[in-house]
Amino acid sequence: MDLRTLSERQMAQMGRKGNLPKSTTEVALHLVEEVGEVCEALREGKPKGELEAELADVLWQLNKLCWTEKVDLEKAFMEKLERNERR
Repeated sequence: MDLRTLSERQMAQMGRKGNLPKSTTEVALHLVEEVGEVCEALREGKPKGELEAELADVLWQLNKLCWTEKVDLEKAFMEKLERNERR
């Protein structure tokens, strides 16, 4: 499954549950919080399954941020990959 499909499924689920993001600032803060939890899982040597769950939470929040700001992350990532290739 590609990133766009994952994002569409996530936002559809959130819409059904009435949980669509309303504030970009709130979503950005949740993203930072989840990144902190990834760092904590690494620092504390938590089992791989816990790290995977925290990484999934980061992607969840990143997808929400892209949705609120209307960013096509897949496109943005490919453009970044091409810029880096030209360096």
